[in-house]
Amino acid sequence: MEDRTAPTSASTELADKNHAGLAQKNFTLSNFRSLLVLLPGICTLVFWEIAAWHWPGIARLVSQPIEIARGIVDVVTTGVIWQHFDATLKEMAAGYVIGAITGIALGFLCGRIKLLGDILNPYITLFNGIPKVALAPVFVIWFGIGLMSKIAIILTMVFFVVFINTFAGLRSVNEDYVAIVRIMGASGWQVVREVFLPATLPFIMVGLRAGIPFSVIGAVVGEFIASTKGLGFFINYNQGTYDTNGIFVGVTILALLVVALDGLLSLLEKRLLKWRPEVEAKNVGA
Repeated sequence: MEDRTAPTSASTELADKNHAGLAQKNFTLSNFRSLLVLLPGICTLVFWEIAAWHWPGIARLVSQPIEIARGIVDVVTTGVIWQHFDATLKEMAAGYVIGAITGIALGFLCGRIKLLGDILNPYITLFNGIPKVALAPVFVIWFGIGLMSKIAIILTMVFFVVFINTFAGLRSVNEDYVAIVRIMGASGWQVVREVFLPATLPFIMVGLRAGIPFSVIGAVVGEFIASTKGLGFFINYNQGTYDTNGIFVGVTILALLVVALDGLLSLLEKRLLKWRPEVEAKNVGA
C-alpha cells in the first residue's frame, strides 16, 4: 500500500512545484510588462524636467513636471479644484450614459432591421461628418450656459462612436448561427442573449471605451464656450491669466480622469468577456 501511494505523493509534489514555478514566472513577466509600459512615460518626464532646468524658456512655455505636481497638490489641498472637477464629472456622466444607451439601442435596431439600417445609415454618416465642436455654440443658444448644453455636446460625441461600433457588431453576426439557434427552438430573446449579445459585446465595449475621451472633449469644449465652473473653465481661466502651469494642472487632471475611467471600463470588459480565450502573440520560430 505504501509503494502505491509514494509515486502518487511524489507526482502531486511535482505538480505543485510546477504550478508555483509557473505562477512565479507569470508574476515576473507581468511586472516586466508593467515596467515596459511605464518606461516611456518616465523617460519623457525626466527629459522634460531636465530640459526645463537647462532652458528656462521651455519652462515658461510648457511648465515642468515638478511644478505641475506641486500645482495639483496645491489645488487639491486648498479645495479650489473640487467644484470644477465635480461639475465636469456630472456633465460627463450624464452625457456619456445617455449617449451610450441611445447609441446601443439604435445600433441594435439598425443592425437587425436591415431596412431601417439602410434608411438611417446615410443620415447617420451625414451627421457624424459634422464637427461636433461646430455645434457647441448652437447647443449653448438652445440650452443656455448651464448643465444641459454640455450634456447635449457630450451626448452627440459619444452617441456616434457607440452607435457605429454596435451597428458594425450586429452586421458582423453570422446568420448561420442565428438559423441554427432558431431551428433548435430558441425564442427571440434567447437568440439575442445567446448569439447577438455575445457577438456584439466586444464591439460595444470598444465603443464605450472610445467614448470616454470624447466625453471629456465635449465637456471641455462646452466649458470653454460658456460656463462658470468646470475643468474646462479652470483651464480657460488660467489661459486668460497666462498661467502655463495652471493650464497643465487642469490638463493633467483631465488626463488622469480619462485613464482612471478607462481602467474601470477595462476591468468591466475583462469580467464581461471572460469567456473569450486569451490569444497571445507568438514568435514565428516558436
